[in-house]
Amino acid sequence: VGAIASAVVVAGLLRATKPETPANPALERSWPIQTVAVVIADIRPELRLFGQVRAGREVALRAPVAGPVITIGADFVDGGMVAAGDLLVEIDPFTYEKDLIERRASAREARARLDELGARRDAESALLGEDRRQLAISQRDLDRRRQLLGGAVSEKTLDDSRAASSRAQGQVLQREQQIRTLSAQRDQQSAVIERLEASVDRAERALADTRLTAPFDGYLADIATEVGERLTPGDRIGRLIDSDRLEAELFLSDAQFARAFDPTSGRPFGRATVIWRAGEQAHVFDAEIERIESEIDPTTGGIHVYARILGLAPEVPLRPGAFIEARLAERLYIDVARLPA
Repeated sequence: VGAIASAVVVAGLLRATKPETPANPALERSWPIQTVAVVIADIRPELRLFGQVRAGREVALRAPVAGPVITIGADFVDGGMVAAGDLLVEIDPFTYEKDLIERRASAREARARLDELGARRDAESALLGEDRRQLAISQRDLDRRRQLLGGAVSEKTLDDSRAASSRAQGQVLQREQQIRTLSAQRDQQSAVIERLEASVDRAERALADTRLTAPFDGYLADIATEVGERLTPGDRIGRLIDSDRLEAELFLSDAQFARAFDPTSGRPFGRATVIWRAGEQAHVFDAEIERIESEIDPTTGGIHVYARILGLAPEVPLRPGAFIEARLAERLYIDVARLPA
């Protein structure tokens, strides 16, 4: 009993002498934020897209004629820059030069034959005039003898005059037939000359094709020939990519397409901006949407669009396959405010 009473007394003493702890006051909590002024205006947002650079125009270089390669251009290497008209490959022209000489000689021979036929026809025409005069004389002589028949002219003399007139008539007919034959031969020879001149043109074209030149400015890729290699017509020797016609291939979802293109005209609301980042340096180009892919991807519902990159400079090494970022203007929103997401 004494122990319990002592414990109660000690507990009461401790409770009575404990320190008083003041309660914490209730404070209002605050968070730091960034604010922007709400401005009502007409705003045209931009879509941020990613894509890849494609070649807008390229050509497969093929050998137009057969023969061994005797010369290649100084820049005919992978990545080499060439200008329109620069020599790429030269094929041995010996066979084509000799073929052209033979065809030109055949054409000259055919023209000489045509001149000969023309001279013969002119001569026959002149003789025809003489034969017709002789025929007229024979006809007049025959008419006179017919009038004098029975008097100063005998029947035999009249028959002789008739025979002479008949021979003159036959000579005229024969001469006319010869002229018609020569005219037909001249027409045939003219056709022969046309065929030969066409063959000369083909030979000239084949000779010119022994020098393959660049059709436009660009850079080379996939070079596949060298000096000494024998080519046949159609052999692929490389590719030429137009350095001034590169395109950005961009993918737009159906929602992005609806926001970026005018539904009435099917044209974009504004030009695109293409950004190519090479290391820490960013190259910015203007671009213009030129065409839309012919089919919609059924798996994503989106479509590819192609924007031609403008203002390309030779010193900017932008090439097909580069990964790029693009900004494409959306439609204009009237009386709206731009707020953070």
